[in-house]
Amino acid sequence: MRDKPALLFSPEQIQKRVAELGAELGRTYAGEEICVVGLMKSCLVFMADLIRSVPLEMTCHFLQSSSLKEIETAATCTDIIYSSDIPYEDRHVLLLDDIIDTGITLSFLLDHIREHGPRSLRVCVLIDKPGERKVELTPDWAAFTLNEPLGRFIVGYGMALDERYRELPYLGSIPLPAARRETGGAS
Repeated sequence: MRDKPALLFSPEQIQKRVAELGAELGRTYAGEEICVVGLMKSCLVFMADLIRSVPLEMTCHFLQSSSLKEIETAATCTDIIYSSDIPYEDRHVLLLDDIIDTGITLSFLLDHIREHGPRSLRVCVLIDKPGERKVELTPDWAAFTLNEPLGRFIVGYGMALDERYRELPYLGSIPLPAARRETGGAS
Protein backbone atom coordinates (compact mmCIF):
# COMPACT_ATOMS: atom_id res chain seq x y z
CA MET A 1 0.00 0.00 0.00
CA ARG A 2 1.32 3.43 -0.89
CA ASP A 3 1.61 6.44 1.44
CA LYS A 4 -1.30 8.89 1.51
CA PRO A 5 0.14 12.29 0.58
CA ALA A 6 -0.16 15.22 2.97
CA LEU A 7 -2.00 18.07 1.25
CA LEU A 8 0.11 20.99 0.00
CA PHE A 9 -2.29 22.66 -2.45
CA SER A 10 -5.94 21.72 -3.01
CA PRO A 11 -7.55 21.30 -6.45
CA GLU A 12 -9.32 24.63 -5.89
CA GLN A 13 -6.07 26.44 -5.06
CA ILE A 14 -4.41 24.97 -8.15
CA GLN A 15 -7.35 25.83 -10.42
CA LYS A 16 -7.43 29.43 -9.16
CA ARG A 17 -3.68 29.90 -9.56
CA VAL A 18 -3.57 28.34 -13.05
CA ALA A 19 -6.38 30.68 -14.17
CA GLU A 20 -4.39 33.65 -12.80
CA LEU A 21 -1.28 32.49 -14.66
CA GLY A 22 -3.29 32.10 -17.87
CA ALA A 23 -4.51 35.68 -17.60
CA GLU A 24 -0.97 36.95 -16.85
CA LEU A 25 0.42 35.09 -19.86
CA GLY A 26 -2.38 36.49 -22.01
CA ARG A 27 -1.41 40.03 -21.02
CA THR A 28 2.32 39.42 -21.46
CA TYR A 29 2.02 37.91 -24.92
CA ALA A 30 -1.03 39.95 -26.05
CA GLY A 31 -1.53 39.67 -29.80
CA GLU A 32 1.31 37.16 -30.25
CA GLU A 33 1.34 33.45 -30.95
CA ILE A 34 3.35 31.44 -28.46
CA CYS A 35 5.22 28.18 -28.76
CA VAL A 36 4.51 26.24 -25.56
CA VAL A 37 7.03 23.52 -24.74
CA GLY A 38 6.22 21.20 -21.87
CA LEU A 39 8.77 19.02 -20.12
CA MET A 40 7.36 15.53 -19.96
CA LYS A 41 5.98 13.78 -18.10
CA SER A 42 5.34 15.60 -14.87
CA CYS A 43 4.10 18.87 -16.35
CA LEU A 44 1.43 17.20 -18.51
CA VAL A 45 -1.56 17.98 -16.26
CA PHE A 46 -0.28 21.51 -15.52
CA MET A 47 0.28 22.13 -19.23
CA ALA A 48 -3.18 20.87 -20.21
CA ASP A 49 -4.90 23.13 -17.70
CA LEU A 50 -2.68 26.14 -18.38
CA ILE A 51 -2.96 26.19 -22.17
CA ARG A 52 -6.75 26.13 -21.90
CA SER A 53 -6.62 29.24 -19.71
CA VAL A 54 -4.36 31.30 -22.01
CA PRO A 55 -6.48 33.36 -24.45
CA LEU A 56 -3.95 33.23 -27.31
CA GLU A 57 -3.05 31.23 -30.38
CA MET A 58 -0.30 28.74 -29.67
CA THR A 59 1.48 25.64 -30.77
CA CYS A 60 2.26 22.93 -28.23
CA HIS A 61 5.29 20.70 -28.13
CA PHE A 62 6.84 18.23 -25.73
CA LEU A 63 10.39 17.83 -24.59
CA GLN A 64 11.75 15.07 -22.45
CA SER A 65 14.92 15.32 -20.46
CA SER A 66 16.65 12.97 -18.15
CA SER A 67 19.16 13.95 -15.55
CA LEU A 68 21.45 11.23 -14.30
CA LYS A 69 23.51 11.86 -11.20
CA GLU A 70 26.57 9.78 -10.55
CA ILE A 71 26.65 9.52 -6.77
CA GLU A 72 30.38 8.80 -6.38
CA THR A 73 31.53 11.89 -8.31
CA ALA A 74 28.41 14.06 -7.82
CA ALA A 75 28.53 14.73 -11.58
CA THR A 76 25.24 15.32 -13.37
CA CYS A 77 24.62 14.38 -16.99
CA THR A 78 21.53 15.77 -18.71
CA ASP A 79 20.17 14.25 -21.91
CA ILE A 80 17.51 15.92 -24.06
CA ILE A 81 15.17 13.55 -25.84
CA TYR A 82 12.65 14.37 -28.59
CA SER A 83 13.53 17.97 -29.30
CA SER A 84 14.81 18.21 -32.87
CA ASP A 85 11.40 18.92 -34.40
CA ILE A 86 10.42 21.84 -32.18
CA PRO A 87 10.43 25.11 -34.17
CA TYR A 88 12.14 27.48 -31.72
CA GLU A 89 13.60 29.93 -34.23
CA ASP A 90 12.04 33.42 -34.13
CA ARG A 91 9.19 32.22 -31.88
CA HIS A 92 8.01 33.32 -28.46
CA VAL A 93 8.86 30.15 -26.52
CA LEU A 94 7.23 29.42 -23.18
CA LEU A 95 8.90 26.50 -21.42
CA LEU A 96 6.70 24.74 -18.84
CA ASP A 97 8.11 22.59 -16.08
CA ASP A 98 6.62 20.95 -13.03
CA ILE A 99 9.22 21.95 -10.46
CA ILE A 100 12.47 23.86 -10.32
CA ASP A 101 14.76 23.05 -7.44
CA THR A 102 18.52 22.98 -8.20
CA GLY A 103 17.92 24.54 -11.62
CA ILE A 104 20.72 22.51 -13.22
CA THR A 105 18.58 20.60 -15.72
CA LEU A 106 16.42 23.61 -16.57
CA SER A 107 19.52 25.78 -17.12
CA PHE A 108 20.89 23.15 -19.51
CA LEU A 109 17.59 23.06 -21.42
CA LEU A 110 17.37 26.85 -21.66
CA ASP A 111 20.89 26.98 -23.12
CA HIS A 112 19.88 24.32 -25.66
CA ILE A 113 16.78 26.26 -26.73
CA ARG A 114 18.66 29.57 -26.94
CA GLU A 115 21.01 27.98 -29.50
CA HIS A 116 17.99 27.79 -31.86
CA GLY A 117 17.32 31.55 -31.81
CA PRO A 118 13.89 32.06 -30.25
CA ARG A 119 12.47 35.59 -30.35
CA SER A 120 11.88 35.28 -26.60
CA LEU A 121 12.26 32.51 -24.06
CA ARG A 122 10.43 32.45 -20.74
CA VAL A 123 9.78 29.83 -18.08
CA CYS A 124 6.62 29.00 -16.17
CA VAL A 125 6.73 26.35 -13.44
CA LEU A 126 4.17 24.77 -11.21
CA ILE A 127 6.43 24.83 -8.15
CA ASP A 128 9.52 26.95 -7.52
CA LYS A 129 11.89 25.92 -4.73
CA PRO A 130 14.44 28.79 -4.70
CA GLY A 131 16.09 27.62 -1.47
CA GLU A 132 17.46 24.56 -3.28
CA ARG A 133 18.96 26.40 -6.27
CA LYS A 134 22.51 25.48 -7.30
CA VAL A 135 22.61 27.78 -10.36
CA GLU A 136 21.47 31.36 -10.92
CA LEU A 137 17.99 30.87 -12.38
CA THR A 138 14.59 32.36 -11.64
CA PRO A 139 11.42 31.34 -13.49
CA ASP A 140 9.35 34.11 -15.04
CA TRP A 141 6.20 32.65 -13.48
CA ALA A 142 5.56 30.13 -10.73
CA ALA A 143 2.18 28.88 -9.62
CA PHE A 144 3.51 28.19 -6.14
CA THR A 145 6.76 28.94 -4.32
CA LEU A 146 8.11 26.83 -1.48
CA ASN A 147 10.86 28.85 0.18
CA GLU A 148 11.74 26.34 2.88
CA PRO A 149 13.12 22.85 2.12
CA LEU A 150 10.27 20.39 2.41
CA GLY A 151 12.29 17.26 3.14
CA ARG A 152 9.50 15.31 1.42
CA PHE A 153 8.71 14.26 -2.13
CA ILE A 154 6.00 16.23 -3.99
CA VAL A 155 3.40 14.20 -5.87
CA GLY A 156 0.02 14.62 -7.54
CA TYR A 157 -1.36 16.86 -10.28
CA GLY A 158 0.82 15.00 -12.78
CA MET A 159 3.89 14.66 -10.56
CA ALA A 160 4.93 11.14 -9.65
CA LEU A 161 7.24 8.94 -7.70
CA ASP A 162 7.98 5.73 -9.59
CA GLU A 163 5.06 6.55 -11.95
CA ARG A 164 2.56 6.61 -9.06
CA TYR A 165 0.38 9.46 -7.72
CA ARG A 166 0.10 11.36 -11.06
CA GLU A 167 -3.69 10.98 -11.02
CA LEU A 168 -4.23 12.92 -7.80
CA PRO A 169 -6.13 16.19 -8.38
CA TYR A 170 -4.08 17.99 -5.71
CA LEU A 171 -0.42 18.51 -4.82
CA GLY A 172 0.74 16.59 -1.80
CA SER A 173 3.91 15.34 -0.20
CA ILE A 174 5.09 11.94 0.92
CA PRO A 175 8.13 10.83 2.93
CA LEU A 176 11.33 10.59 0.94
CA PRO A 177 12.17 7.08 -0.19
CA ALA A 178 15.08 5.62 1.81
CA ALA A 179 17.55 5.76 -1.12
CA ARG A 180 16.82 9.47 -1.69
CA ARG A 181 17.20 10.27 2.02
CA GLU A 182 20.70 8.79 1.92
CA THR A 183 21.79 10.80 -1.17
CA GLY A 184 19.94 13.98 -0.25
CA GLY A 185 17.62 13.98 -3.29
CA ALA A 186 14.08 15.35 -3.07
CA SER A 187 11.54 17.02 -5.27
